[in-house]
Amino acid sequence: MTANSKRSTFTALTMILATLVGCGLSSDSEPTALSVPKDVFPPEIVETNKSPLLPNATLHPVYFLRDDTLVEIQRPLPPPVFLDAPLNNLLEGPTETEAERGFVSAIPAGTEVVDVALMRNNTISIHLNQTFFEIEGAQRIRAAAQLVFTASALTKDAQGVVFFLEGDPVQLPDGEGSIEEVPEGRLPAPLTVKDYSTLTPVLFSR
Repeated sequence: MTANSKRSTFTALTMILATLVGCGLSSDSEPTALSVPKDVFPPEIVETNKSPLLPNATLHPVYFLRDDTLVEIQRPLPPPVFLDAPLNNLLEGPTETEAERGFVSAIPAGTEVVDVALMRNNTISIHLNQTFFEIEGAQRIRAAAQLVFTASALTKDAQGVVFFLEGDPVQLPDGEGSIEEVPEGRLPAPLTVKDYSTLTPVLFSR
Protein backbone atom coordinates (compact mmCIF):
# COMPACT_ATOMS: atom_id res chain seq x y z
CA MET A 1 0.00 0.00 0.00
CA THR A 2 1.38 3.38 -1.00
CA ALA A 3 1.71 6.36 1.33
CA ASN A 4 -1.14 8.13 -0.45
CA SER A 5 -3.40 5.13 0.02
CA LYS A 6 -2.57 4.98 3.73
CA ARG A 7 -3.37 8.65 4.17
CA SER A 8 -6.72 8.21 2.34
CA THR A 9 -7.69 5.26 4.52
CA PHE A 10 -6.76 7.12 7.74
CA THR A 11 -8.75 10.17 6.64
CA ALA A 12 -11.84 8.05 5.89
CA LEU A 13 -11.67 6.31 9.29
CA THR A 14 -11.30 9.66 11.03
CA MET A 15 -14.41 11.01 9.30
CA ILE A 16 -16.48 7.93 10.26
CA LEU A 17 -15.46 8.24 13.93
CA ALA A 18 -16.30 11.94 13.93
CA THR A 19 -19.72 11.21 12.48
CA LEU A 20 -20.44 8.59 15.17
CA VAL A 21 -19.42 10.92 17.98
CA GLY A 22 -21.47 13.75 16.53
CA CYS A 23 -24.57 11.55 16.48
CA GLY A 24 -24.11 10.69 20.16
CA LEU A 25 -23.53 7.00 19.43
CA SER A 26 -20.80 4.92 20.98
CA SER A 27 -18.24 3.39 18.69
CA ASP A 28 -18.07 0.18 20.75
CA SER A 29 -20.27 -2.91 20.37
CA GLU A 30 -22.37 -2.35 23.56
CA PRO A 31 -26.14 -1.67 22.98
CA THR A 32 -27.36 1.83 23.76
CA ALA A 33 -30.49 2.33 25.92
CA LEU A 34 -32.96 4.84 24.52
CA SER A 35 -35.59 6.55 26.68
CA VAL A 36 -39.18 6.43 25.37
CA PRO A 37 -41.69 9.19 26.26
CA LYS A 38 -44.43 7.93 28.61
CA ASP A 39 -47.26 9.01 26.32
CA VAL A 40 -46.06 6.96 23.33
CA PHE A 41 -47.89 3.84 24.55
CA PRO A 42 -51.10 5.00 26.31
CA PRO A 43 -52.74 2.63 28.84
CA GLU A 44 -55.48 0.38 27.49
CA ILE A 45 -57.80 0.94 30.48
CA VAL A 46 -58.62 4.31 31.97
CA GLU A 47 -59.03 4.01 35.73
CA THR A 48 -61.10 6.15 38.03
CA ASN A 49 -61.04 5.67 41.80
CA LYS A 50 -58.78 2.66 41.26
CA SER A 51 -61.55 0.83 39.34
CA PRO A 52 -61.64 0.20 35.57
CA LEU A 53 -63.92 2.67 33.83
CA LEU A 54 -66.22 0.72 31.53
CA PRO A 55 -66.65 2.16 28.04
CA ASN A 56 -69.85 4.25 27.82
CA ALA A 57 -70.88 3.10 31.31
CA THR A 58 -73.54 5.04 33.18
CA LEU A 59 -73.88 5.32 36.94
CA HIS A 60 -76.92 3.88 38.72
CA PRO A 61 -77.64 3.93 42.46
CA VAL A 62 -78.01 0.72 44.44
CA TYR A 63 -78.67 0.61 48.17
CA PHE A 64 -76.95 -1.42 50.86
CA LEU A 65 -76.96 -1.19 54.64
CA ARG A 66 -74.37 0.00 57.10
CA ASP A 67 -75.16 0.43 60.78
CA ASP A 68 -78.87 -0.19 60.02
CA THR A 69 -78.95 2.75 57.59
CA LEU A 70 -79.45 2.63 53.83
CA VAL A 71 -76.41 3.78 51.89
CA GLU A 72 -76.48 4.76 48.23
CA ILE A 73 -73.62 3.46 46.09
CA GLN A 74 -73.22 4.50 42.47
CA ARG A 75 -72.48 1.50 40.26
CA PRO A 76 -71.17 1.82 36.67
CA LEU A 77 -73.25 -0.36 34.32
CA PRO A 78 -72.45 -1.00 30.65
CA PRO A 79 -75.09 -0.16 28.04
CA PRO A 80 -77.77 -0.99 27.29
CA VAL A 81 -79.17 -0.62 30.81
CA PHE A 82 -82.65 -2.12 31.16
CA LEU A 83 -84.85 -1.97 34.26
CA ASP A 84 -83.49 -5.21 35.69
CA ALA A 85 -79.79 -4.28 35.45
CA PRO A 86 -79.46 -2.19 38.65
CA LEU A 87 -81.63 -4.66 40.56
CA ASN A 88 -79.50 -7.61 39.48
CA ASN A 89 -76.42 -5.61 40.42
CA LEU A 90 -77.96 -5.08 43.85
CA LEU A 91 -78.57 -8.80 44.24
CA GLU A 92 -74.86 -9.46 43.72
CA GLY A 93 -74.28 -7.86 47.11
CA PRO A 94 -71.44 -5.65 48.30
CA THR A 95 -67.98 -6.05 46.83
CA GLU A 96 -65.21 -7.41 49.04
CA THR A 97 -63.92 -3.89 49.64
CA GLU A 98 -67.41 -2.65 50.53
CA ALA A 99 -67.94 -5.58 52.88
CA GLU A 100 -64.68 -4.74 54.64
CA ARG A 101 -66.06 -1.23 55.18
CA GLY A 102 -69.16 -2.57 56.87
CA PHE A 103 -71.67 -2.71 54.00
CA VAL A 104 -74.16 -5.57 54.09
CA SER A 105 -77.30 -6.66 52.27
CA ALA A 106 -80.44 -7.98 53.93
CA ILE A 107 -81.53 -9.63 50.67
CA PRO A 108 -80.90 -13.38 50.97
CA ALA A 109 -78.45 -15.08 48.66
CA GLY A 110 -80.25 -16.87 45.85
CA THR A 111 -82.89 -14.17 45.38
CA GLU A 112 -83.72 -13.62 41.72
CA VAL A 113 -85.63 -10.96 39.84
CA VAL A 114 -87.95 -13.02 37.64
CA ASP A 115 -89.38 -9.95 35.93
CA VAL A 116 -89.52 -6.19 36.33
CA ALA A 117 -91.79 -3.80 34.44
CA LEU A 118 -93.01 -0.23 34.44
CA MET A 119 -96.77 -0.16 35.02
CA ARG A 120 -99.27 2.64 34.65
CA ASN A 121 -98.66 5.82 36.60
CA ASN A 122 -94.95 5.01 36.82
CA THR A 123 -95.47 2.17 39.27
CA ILE A 124 -92.80 -0.53 39.08
CA SER A 125 -93.64 -4.22 39.40
CA ILE A 126 -90.97 -6.61 40.63
CA HIS A 127 -91.51 -10.37 40.45
CA LEU A 128 -89.22 -12.23 42.87
CA ASN A 129 -88.57 -15.91 43.41
CA GLN A 130 -89.53 -17.80 46.57
CA THR A 131 -86.12 -17.35 48.19
CA PHE A 132 -86.72 -13.69 48.97
CA PHE A 133 -89.92 -14.41 50.90
CA GLU A 134 -88.23 -16.89 53.23
CA ILE A 135 -86.89 -14.03 55.36
CA GLU A 136 -89.03 -12.41 58.04
CA GLY A 137 -89.11 -9.60 60.57
CA ALA A 138 -86.52 -6.82 60.51
CA GLN A 139 -84.54 -8.51 57.74
CA ARG A 140 -87.55 -8.48 55.43
CA ILE A 141 -88.14 -4.78 56.16
CA ARG A 142 -84.53 -3.87 55.33
CA ALA A 143 -84.46 -6.07 52.23
CA ALA A 144 -87.69 -4.53 50.97
CA ALA A 145 -86.26 -1.06 51.56
CA GLN A 146 -83.17 -1.89 49.50
CA LEU A 147 -85.34 -3.00 46.60
CA VAL A 148 -87.77 -0.09 46.83
CA PHE A 149 -85.03 2.55 46.87
CA THR A 150 -83.05 0.90 44.07
CA ALA A 151 -86.15 0.36 41.92
CA SER A 152 -87.46 3.89 42.52
CA ALA A 153 -84.30 5.26 40.91
CA LEU A 154 -84.97 3.33 37.70
CA THR A 155 -87.32 5.94 36.27
CA LYS A 156 -88.12 9.58 36.81
CA ASP A 157 -91.08 10.30 39.11
CA ALA A 158 -91.49 6.67 40.15
CA GLN A 159 -94.67 6.19 42.16
CA GLY A 160 -93.66 3.15 44.12
CA VAL A 161 -93.13 -0.59 43.83
CA VAL A 162 -95.50 -3.55 43.85
CA PHE A 163 -94.04 -7.02 44.50
CA PHE A 164 -95.17 -10.33 43.04
CA LEU A 165 -94.55 -14.01 43.68
CA GLU A 166 -95.51 -16.52 40.99
CA GLY A 167 -97.81 -13.95 39.39
CA ASP A 168 -99.66 -13.00 42.58
CA PRO A 169 -99.16 -9.65 44.35
CA VAL A 170 -97.47 -9.80 47.74
CA GLN A 171 -97.49 -6.93 50.20
CA LEU A 172 -94.22 -6.39 52.03
CA PRO A 173 -93.89 -4.51 55.34
CA ASP A 174 -93.08 -0.82 55.42
CA GLY A 175 -90.38 0.72 57.60
CA GLU A 176 -92.56 0.37 60.69
CA GLY A 177 -93.31 -3.27 60.00
CA SER A 178 -96.93 -2.58 59.01
CA ILE A 179 -98.55 -4.63 56.26
CA GLU A 180 -101.58 -3.37 54.38
CA GLU A 181 -104.65 -5.57 54.32
CA VAL A 182 -105.65 -5.85 50.69
CA PRO A 183 -109.04 -7.14 49.54
CA GLU A 184 -108.83 -10.19 47.33
CA GLY A 185 -108.47 -9.35 43.66
CA ARG A 186 -106.98 -5.92 44.22
CA LEU A 187 -103.39 -4.74 44.01
CA PRO A 188 -101.79 -3.45 47.20
CA ALA A 189 -100.74 0.18 47.39
CA PRO A 190 -97.23 0.62 45.97
CA LEU A 191 -94.47 0.91 48.52
CA THR A 192 -92.50 4.15 48.20
CA VAL A 193 -89.27 5.54 49.59
CA LYS A 194 -91.34 7.54 52.10
CA ASP A 195 -92.51 4.26 53.64
CA TYR A 196 -88.91 3.63 54.75
CA SER A 197 -88.03 7.05 56.12
CA THR A 198 -86.68 5.39 59.26
CA LEU A 199 -83.87 3.99 57.11
CA THR A 200 -83.03 7.33 55.50
CA PRO A 201 -80.23 6.70 52.99
CA VAL A 202 -76.94 8.52 52.82
CA LEU A 203 -74.64 8.83 49.80
CA PHE A 204 -71.42 6.89 50.15
CA SER A 205 -68.46 8.88 48.86
CA ARG A 206 -65.50 6.79 47.74
